Amino acid sequence: MADVKSGKKSWNLNWVALAILLIAYIFSAGRFLLHSLTHQDGDNSKVVRVAHWQLEPGYREALDWAMQEYNNLPHVKEAGIKVEQLPLPSRVYGQFLNVHLISGTAPDIAAAGRSNLIKGNSLGRFYTALGSYVTEPNPYNALEFTSPDLEPELREYLATAAWKDTLIDGMEGGWSPFLNDYYKVPISNLGGNRFYYNMTYLREGKALIEDALAQSPQPEWLSRLWLKGEHGKQQGYLPDNQRLRDWLANKDEPPQTLGQLILFCTAIQEYARQNNLEYLTPISVGSYSAGDPIYNYEAAIFRLFGPVLDQDGVPGVSGLEAIDGLARGAWSLDSEPMREYVDLARLLVTFYPAGYQGLDREQIQRRFVSGEAAVFASGSWDAAGVFKGAQSSEDPEKRFNVAIAPAPMPASDERWGNYMNYVQSEANFQTGVPLSINKQSPNFDWALDFLQFASSQPVNEEINRRASWLPVTIGAQAVDSMVEFKPIIEGYPDLESFYPVNMRSAIRSKWIADFRLVITGELSYDDFISGMMDLIERPHQGLQGYWNSELFKIRDQSRALDRNLSVDDFASISADDPRLESRKRSMFYQSVLTDEGASLEILWRRLHGDAPLPRID
Repeated sequence: MADVKSGKKSWNLNWVALAILLIAYIFSAGRFLLHSLTHQDGDNSKVVRVAHWQLEPGYREALDWAMQEYNNLPHVKEAGIKVEQLPLPSRVYGQFLNVHLISGTAPDIAAAGRSNLIKGNSLGRFYTALGSYVTEPNPYNALEFTSPDLEPELREYLATAAWKDTLIDGMEGGWSPFLNDYYKVPISNLGGNRFYYNMTYLREGKALIEDALAQSPQPEWLSRLWLKGEHGKQQGYLPDNQRLRDWLANKDEPPQTLGQLILFCTAIQEYARQNNLEYLTPISVGSYSAGDPIYNYEAAIFRLFGPVLDQDGVPGVSGLEAIDGLARGAWSLDSEPMREYVDLARLLVTFYPAGYQGLDREQIQRRFVSGEAAVFASGSWDAAGVFKGAQSSEDPEKRFNVAIAPAPMPASDERWGNYMNYVQSEANFQTGVPLSINKQSPNFDWALDFLQFASSQPVNEEINRRASWLPVTIGAQAVDSMVEFKPIIEGYPDLESFYPVNMRSAIRSKWIADFRLVITGELSYDDFISGMMDLIERPHQGLQGYWNSELFKIRDQSRALDRNLSVDDFASISADDPRLESRKRSMFYQSVLTDEGASLEILWRRLHGDAPLPRID
């Protein structure tokens, strides 16, 4: 503001404050950029940083152990190399990577996920292809490093086989089909989802069931569970037979069939009522879908429709195939299997805590380890926290052991046995927790060396022993507590099923939201069907928009492939890199296959004949 009497301008303190903040920001950003680009530590060591979002108990400590072991290797110390980790919460990890990958200041090694930049062919833009390295032996699997307790033939194999072939899935978890190369090095195998059982409640529940069986007449809570047919429709859930008696006799065996699980959960409800344990619920479930038993049985129902829906020649049923089939009448929401699935989902919800959809992952795990639930469902990544939490109570009487078992399927003589007679196979599993090397890292050789070290047989075994996860390297032994998480190789293939979560966002959102209202009794199933079919008929949000969005997506992918192909073709002129040629062949092959959506138009004609492919302007 001008001073009228003096004719001079007075200082505006707001501008002074802004200038100070700007100077501080430039100084701080400059120091960070210099530090990131030089990768120097205070003792002048070269620092190789590893960024990830795995904050589960045990993993960070296990990775820190591996880093300390690596940093103490003579050749690493002599070179002045130090490997450090940068663990970040998953909610900020994606944005962190976006910013630093674009600015060229990203860590040397990163879990290349949870970033909208790292999709499809963009992986090759930011991370280094490892195809020419994974075909060579891992030097840290040499005979002097592997465990002498292994069979001599296995030790020889590890020492001479290609690095990728020393992982249990052939490093499939690090393969990019878009780029025809390996871009990630898996560190752990997370296994499948399992049920965790409170052993104290398991024994109490079985004792209560045996007492009720001996009563005459049996209490109503038990008698209503026995399977019987009335008015042409099954009532109840399981028969009282020798299989049930044998299960009850083994006090520590978790439920082996769906009927036994329902019986056990009902017994826990009765146990809570008799002992005035208002907090106790049979199954701890929240908004975390991986922990909801309903989804363990969803795939088993949807696989019944898979054979008539898979029409595009690609293994598996896509969301588009499922919704188009629904509109054509190839399958129906009003079918008997779907209504039976709804009945099962409504039953399971009665075993969940009140207001379960408002509970997050940490809350449902805490509820289980504090003794407020008999069952908890999750993967092996939560095992370390569950085992520790179950034994951490200050009151010794509240501590308990934990049993692990797969989600039980119905026996052939139980209700739903006709619809879910096989468990879903996990044989097509891929190793997880993959790490990639930043393409702009000045320490590529050391980053690669560390990943070879971490995935070697003895080190990978110890990392996963400390993390209580499953190892990925052949010959690495899992800790006893992880054995039940090993992939199940029997059963029907995952490709025979389809999932609402893989459908277009508008359809997926309505399906998931309305189905939750159905199973909690806030919406009738008939209204659910009516609402879904109405949505499918809408031009923009429904099936017509689905075909259009898939067509645009394929065209965008096809053009992106062509652009990347041109870039690699130009790069191959000045660089003699065999990986470029491999990637070019892969992208050219994919470009021909997608061909601006020609394959989608062929699928349309196969399903709808000469009718024109719907388009929205």
